[in-house]
Amino acid sequence: ESTPSLPDGANPPAPKFDFSDPVQRRARYALLGGAWALFFALIGWSEVALLLGALALYWGISSLRGKPKPGTSTSTSDRPAGTGATPRPARPHAASARGGIIAAGVALALVASTFTVHLVYRDYYTCVDDALTQVSRDSCGKLLPAELRPLLDTNG
Repeated sequence: ESTPSLPDGANPPAPKFDFSDPVQRRARYALLGGAWALFFALIGWSEVALLLGALALYWGISSLRGKPKPGTSTSTSDRPAGTGATPRPARPHAASARGGIIAAGVALALVASTFTVHLVYRDYYTCVDDALTQVSRDSCGKLLPAELRPLLDTNG
């Protein structure tokens, strides 16, 4: 069994994603789920963002806690003899998992802030939803503090 020789000082190639490894697959799901959760949180679909954010957080944490598939270690016996190269970590999924966790955290924070605003200013949103005429909808702005009227009041 011969291994290809590397020039002195060259690092061995980085480990690639193995789609049959559940840990790496969960890391990829975490990254995709976190990105989509952030997208849906920004466009206002809070329920979908909440679901995807929670799933991405679960997948990312379980991916970071999981053990890599056997046969992907980076011990010194895996390197060709004579190379002084330091071994690369056998966790190619860690960056994806961390990125998914961060994106999911931001999306969940956006969803939580949206739910909090709707809860705190429930009177305003109920008034707008129950208004039958434009005049009554315009009068709902008085239920908001003066500082928030330009931000939340749809009537200007």
